[in-house]
Amino acid sequence: MADDVDLVVNSFERTYRDVLAPGFFPGVAAQNRRHFARRTAVINNVVDRADAQTRAEALIEAGELDSVFFVQDHIDAALRETGLTREDLGRIPYFTDFALVAVTLGGPEWIVHWDAEVQLLEAVDWIGPSQDLMARDRRVMIANPNWNAPTLERETIEWTGAFALGLGFSDQLFLARRAELAQPIYGQRCVARLRYPMAHVGHIFEARVDAYMRHHQRLRATYLNCTYGHPENMGVSYPRLSLGEKVRYARNLAVVRIVRAAPWKPRCARYL
Repeated sequence: MADDVDLVVNSFERTYRDVLAPGFFPGVAAQNRRHFARRTAVINNVVDRADAQTRAEALIEAGELDSVFFVQDHIDAALRETGLTREDLGRIPYFTDFALVAVTLGGPEWIVHWDAEVQLLEAVDWIGPSQDLMARDRRVMIANPNWNAPTLERETIEWTGAFALGLGFSDQLFLARRAELAQPIYGQRCVARLRYPMAHVGHIFEARVDAYMRHHQRLRATYLNCTYGHPENMGVSYPRLSLGEKVRYARNLAVVRIVRAAPWKPRCARYL
């Protein structure tokens, strides 16, 4: 399993120049202390596509990158494979389309999705131990390092070795078997989706994955011996809200609070 991992880095107009700079992909490999079978750049919503293509080709020529894919070229095929439509993505497709393309590209069995602005706070191979755990425990669908957020205790169901097993999902950094995500699993309804960013506008990739996992008793494994960081820049790409969306935002907050406080809740709504 060690050499069957595709490192997929998603970037867009604000971040693609950093991702396609010499040294970025070797730096990610060094953080994870491992060799990747494939190193893939997924590019979305750039103003100058030719510039992004030129930068990617230079990295491929230098041996630092293996492939580059533009979301606009592959999103229709990704939607067909995952059973979604452009209408399902609503007016915020860029929170979902990149990930659907990443998981349906084909290639190595395992995928590590790495947001352009993620950094491990210490160099650790968390991927190998996570693969070992996922081979032993088929309940586990997603693995990731720890993160700087106060929700780990609340979302954890059990502890095993260096891992916390629980519910929840983030698309910032995760390991998964590609075949499990390249399926029509993204239409699951769940009250848990309401706690994700932009749920008042549309249901984004990470909310859809979380809903599926909750309804099919699949778990997330958080590796406790490694932590990642991400800049506190939430909201910089959020659209301006309509009056109806503002009302739905307030409604969603209220619903989540009520469900969290309820003495009884359905299985899918536990550990919110």
